[in-house]
Parts: sequence; structure tokens; C-alpha cells
Amino acid sequence: MSGVIFLFFVISLLLFIGAFHYFKLLQQSTSYPPKKVVKQKVSVLASGGVIMLLIGVILMVFNQ
Repeated sequence: MSGVIFLFFVISLLLFIGAFHYFKLLQQSTSYPPKKVVKQKVSVLASGGVIMLLIGVILMVFNQ
């Protein structure tokens, strides 16, 4: 069970890294994807990261 919990934490970390990457891309003055698309990607990746983090924490609490 600890492997599954670890997997949720790793997935949430990867999603947060992706959100941070697109957030940095959003701060640049010129970028190929329109800013609306980049904002959508940031919000989807960040919300996915939060959901995976919460699932990992809930599983960790119930595992004890």
C-alpha cells in the first residue's frame, strides 16, 4: 500500500512541476501558445496536482 501512496505523491509532484513550467511560460511576454491556453493548462495541472496530493494524504491517514 505504501507504494501506491508514494505513486500518488510522485504524480502530484510531476503535475506541480508541469504547472510551474507553464506558469513561467505565462510570465514571458511572447509565447507561441495563446495565453488563454497556457492559463487553462496551468489550472488543469495544478488542480490535478492538488487532487492527487489529497488522495495521497487521505490514503496515508487511513493506512495507519
